[in-house]
Amino acid sequence: MRFVIFLLLTGASIFAEKKPNIIVFYADDLGTGMLSCYTQELIKTPHIDKFATQGIRFNNFYGNNVCAPARANLLTGRHDGHSFRANKGGLSIKLHRGVVSQEEYDKILERTYNERKDFPFIGKMAQDSGYHTSYFGKLGMGYSENHAIMKLYGFDHYVGLYDSRICWSFYPEFYWDNGEKIMLPHNPKFKNNYPNCPLVGEEQMTYTEDIWLREALEYLEEKKDTPFFMVYSTQLPHGPASIAPKDHVYKDRTEWTEKERVFASMIDKMDKSLGAIVDKLGELNIKNNTIVIFTGDNGHESNYYIDPREKSHNAGRYWDGHKQGLDIFKGGDRRRGIKRHNFEGGLRVPTIVKWSGKVASGSQTDHVATTYDIFATVQDITGNDQDYKIDGLSFKNTLLGESQKEHDYIFFKNSTGGSRDALISGDWKLIQELDTNLSNFPEKKRVYTWNLYNLKDDPLEKTNLIDQHPEKLEELMALVKEANQEIQ
Repeated sequence: MRFVIFLLLTGASIFAEKKPNIIVFYADDLGTGMLSCYTQELIKTPHIDKFATQGIRFNNFYGNNVCAPARANLLTGRHDGHSFRANKGGLSIKLHRGVVSQEEYDKILERTYNERKDFPFIGKMAQDSGYHTSYFGKLGMGYSENHAIMKLYGFDHYVGLYDSRICWSFYPEFYWDNGEKIMLPHNPKFKNNYPNCPLVGEEQMTYTEDIWLREALEYLEEKKDTPFFMVYSTQLPHGPASIAPKDHVYKDRTEWTEKERVFASMIDKMDKSLGAIVDKLGELNIKNNTIVIFTGDNGHESNYYIDPREKSHNAGRYWDGHKQGLDIFKGGDRRRGIKRHNFEGGLRVPTIVKWSGKVASGSQTDHVATTYDIFATVQDITGNDQDYKIDGLSFKNTLLGESQKEHDYIFFKNSTGGSRDALISGDWKLIQELDTNLSNFPEKKRVYTWNLYNLKDDPLEKTNLIDQHPEKLEELMALVKEANQEIQ
């Protein structure tokens, strides 16, 4: 009898110590205002809404201003001052069309590999923690990559697209399955060095989200008994706006433009993908031991469905020349700026985490967190105590409802011209923004000035307080200088 009790206790101990699986569902260009569990009023996202009732919703989570640096943040756990930069996009298309040779392509990618080989990577960290790792959809940093670089990042299994330019389309000519090129013969051919992006595809075409979801569900089936770390990097709802006929659920909303109807259908498609993954976890009886982090890379991009040649619902409002994003969907949650800007509308992303039995259902947090914290959080959850030289701060304690350490600051650079460095510390934000009054755009002369905002009192970044608070400017400028120094 004592032997039976010993076996039961031992089995319980083993079960309790089983590593939790971890999934990062990574949306592309998703503003917080696009989800009905945040502030969206016209589009319904029932699966994400249900997911939010079962987990914790972050109210102050920051991605980045554009795709590539955000994905570098996710991969390395480092902010923009310490992470790597994108290489050239479009190389996979040029190789496929014979515009560049295999030798030229390999030379560029070898240089990329060597530039990145000494960085920490979240996939490698998960491997070191005893996890099988996988990546689906828009792969890696999102620009030109290859099989060797995906292995460098630490992913055992992957299916998706190497190249950001190909990712503009949901109907590419091919995709990659662990280094093998898989052709999609019914999809349209590339147009010169750009993908073909039909607004509504044809029945015989293959929409890439269907591939990623199918492959991810098969992976879950295969690895249900093995600790796994998975990044599901959907292209949705990145534009140009495009949907499959079978998924065009808003096609009858005639009060909207066709692009608005398609974009809304893309949001619905993304919502269903998360629902399918969560349902699969339940079907496999692993949902209670799987952490799902739903987040995105950068803020809202309304230009995918606002067409100046059509009668649109865009309010066309600006602050000092910067787009506010008050279109029909209000996807930027009424904040200043959209994608490509370091204003709040360009940086903030919706983030929800479900961890059954650990995270309080339907809870919310105002803790300030960012994409490069995911590395540290996953490391903390897995119990990996290696020193990876990262900038991220684990938000595991926030998930558990325990005392949480706060960032001294979070930091972003910018390569798109809309702004430059931005640093947030407590309620204060210092940003080197494009001055539309001093710049001479016909002569291509851009002028940037430092502006200071108090986000608690002025969440819309309307009032520059730099002249009223010289001491705060000096304090934050010292942190900007620190953030731009090499990591110690």
